[in-house]
Amino acid sequence: MLKGLILYAQFFTRISIPVEIQHPEEKFKNNIQYFSLFGIILGLIEAGIFWIWCQIFPIWFAWILFLIGDGIITGGFHLDALADSADGIFSSRTVDKMLTIMKDSRLGTMGTLALLYFYAIMIGLGVCLSNAGFSISKMSLLAAVVVMYAKTGISFNFYKMKYAGKGGGLASIWEGISTWRIVFDQIFAMVVTFLLLGISGLISYVAVFIVAVLYRRYIYGLFSGMTGDTVGCFAEISQVVFLLVYVGINLSNLGGML
Repeated sequence: MLKGLILYAQFFTRISIPVEIQHPEEKFKNNIQYFSLFGIILGLIEAGIFWIWCQIFPIWFAWILFLIGDGIITGGFHLDALADSADGIFSSRTVDKMLTIMKDSRLGTMGTLALLYFYAIMIGLGVCLSNAGFSISKMSLLAAVVVMYAKTGISFNFYKMKYAGKGGGLASIWEGISTWRIVFDQIFAMVVTFLLLGISGLISYVAVFIVAVLYRRYIYGLFSGMTGDTVGCFAEISQVVFLLVYVGINLSNLGGML
């Protein structure tokens, strides 16, 4: 487990851990059941930084700094996938051309818009909660869970995954992951979500699951499988969906009931 967590930190963040992991592809697959555990550990680190910012700045501004910090810590790993996927999928080209565009390192119009929309929604929702009087402690817990959902969301896409690209790209290493590992990871995420955010958090998890099923069907309909970009793209989508539903519940009359 420990080597798996170290590998994930080396792969998904800019945190320097000078430990050589032998057989990384095997370790990646065989530790997916701890994927959300890695996510919540990273989330708690970022939530701690957010809490410190809250001692200096208003909560709404600390939330913006939290999102900026997340991009710095992760190196924008999933943000790049979001932008590439948007450029390819919304290019209105043939499937082969879409895949070629997604591999292009240059940022296009749709990718730029996707990033702008992502940050507009994530910042706006944080400001909404701040204006609604959410405490620093509740916002900190939410920040930790939101970070976790970048990994929880990706985990959905590992289920019986087929690689859509040619020549064995990065995503091909995620084929053949045992179903029980994914189920264990999702159960862990549900338990953590419920313990930290209650029923409204659990309902938000269900919303992410439903969108994951629809997203998977759409992507497989286009490409007959997943690419590294389409897998990573859902990390950001899952965060947006989770936060949208959670904030919607807590700012409506349902919030008091749940």
